[in-house]
Amino acid sequence: MSILFLKKLENHIAKPCSICYINHVVITGKKLLDDIKLYISHSIDVKTAILNNEKLLYRIYSAAQMIIEAMKKGKKLLIVGSGSSAADAMRMCTELSSRFYMARPALPCIALSADSCAITSISNDFGFENIYARQIKAIGREGDILLAISTSGGSSSILRAIDTAKEKKMKIIFLTCEMASASYLQMADWALNVPSSDPPLVQEAHNLIEHLICYEVEKEIKVK
Repeated sequence: MSILFLKKLENHIAKPCSICYINHVVITGKKLLDDIKLYISHSIDVKTAILNNEKLLYRIYSAAQMIIEAMKKGKKLLIVGSGSSAADAMRMCTELSSRFYMARPALPCIALSADSCAITSISNDFGFENIYARQIKAIGREGDILLAISTSGGSSSILRAIDTAKEKKMKIIFLTCEMASASYLQMADWALNVPSSDPPLVQEAHNLIEHLICYEVEKEIKVK
């Protein structure tokens, strides 16, 4: 879609100096906006599908409740993700350890994507697929929760993290897409697979679900 947009734009670089050009730009400008509107429409469609999916909404709520109960027992949340999902992990931990909407107790959350020294060392010595698994072996404890975020559902480092968390008897939330492996969806205590396989739209939906979880957790733990 973006390539088509650029090609359309290139076709109108030459600018004839006349009132005809002004009218032409207004007309073609509206056409150029069609791609933007189409993308927004697709984004809304995915979020509407989530809104209308009662089972998925219940799983989101239940995942948040599981985090709340674990933290009340002194357990922590570990979050992993690759690429843009690694940034999601760090942002979500910030919202839990600092604040989302309101001031309240700091919550124990660690983004395993944040430690570049550990990631590069583990990748070099044990293979990239173990960048999170190795960290989970070090600090994961029974009863802790792993939130694994994968846009594609097939990232080797994320799947290995899930395997290791299962071995450590941790609880697992798998935030992914509709194409994720059924076996890993079944391994999760709560599988949150958004109804799309379009990577950017999946990422946007993940941001929404991450915020919903933060919102639910903060509602429960809201005393300063």
